[in-house]
Amino acid sequence: MANGVAGKSERASEGILGWLSWSLLAVGIIAVVAGAFVWEPSRDLPVRRKIPPFELNDQDGGKVSLDTLRGKIWVGTFMFTTCRNACPAMAAELLRFQNTIRNESALQGRLRLVSFTLDPGNDTPQRLAEYSKQQGIDSRLWSFLRGERRDIARLCEEGFGLSAGGGREPAGPALGVPHSDRFVLVDGRGQIRGYYRPSAVAGDLEKLIEAARLLLEEDREG
Repeated sequence: MANGVAGKSERASEGILGWLSWSLLAVGIIAVVAGAFVWEPSRDLPVRRKIPPFELNDQDGGKVSLDTLRGKIWVGTFMFTTCRNACPAMAAELLRFQNTIRNESALQGRLRLVSFTLDPGNDTPQRLAEYSKQQGIDSRLWSFLRGERRDIARLCEEGFGLSAGGGREPAGPALGVPHSDRFVLVDGRGQIRGYYRPSAVAGDLEKLIEAARLLLEEDREG
């Protein structure tokens, strides 16, 4: 009798374990399918706003304007070289993006990175050149621009719809200026097509790169 009870108990345990195994397998399959669905890049990239005209100096002393960027897909960011808050993580993601451009011939000459310094008082042309060299920034792929602080802040807040700390000057590396860490995807007509936070949201850099590729396809088809 005891053996019969033990046998039933074992079969019941096996049944429970089997059910749990199938349940876990089903959950795993659903997770994989859901993950694939989440990572499918959206082809819907609506126009968010139009970037106003600007003309600023880059780290090599050249002029970069909305007109010189026309026809190129580019990613805009606002940061500064002494920032110790969001900027180091932003720079790391931008360097990853730069490497992607370097390694894909189809992106070279058609996709650029454009950073605007929010601290032009300290980010002199010499400082931007030094920072670019230290970080490994390739000026053929990534422009670091400077101009008057009020003009950059206005461009950031009114043109890109991001926070630039208003008209306040940076209070130093320890405090800095509260500013957005968003990466802004801009099409060849100077229109914003998406906002991303690669330095804060896992997977956002990959989504941004895929969205940029979609815009390049859109331009070819147009």
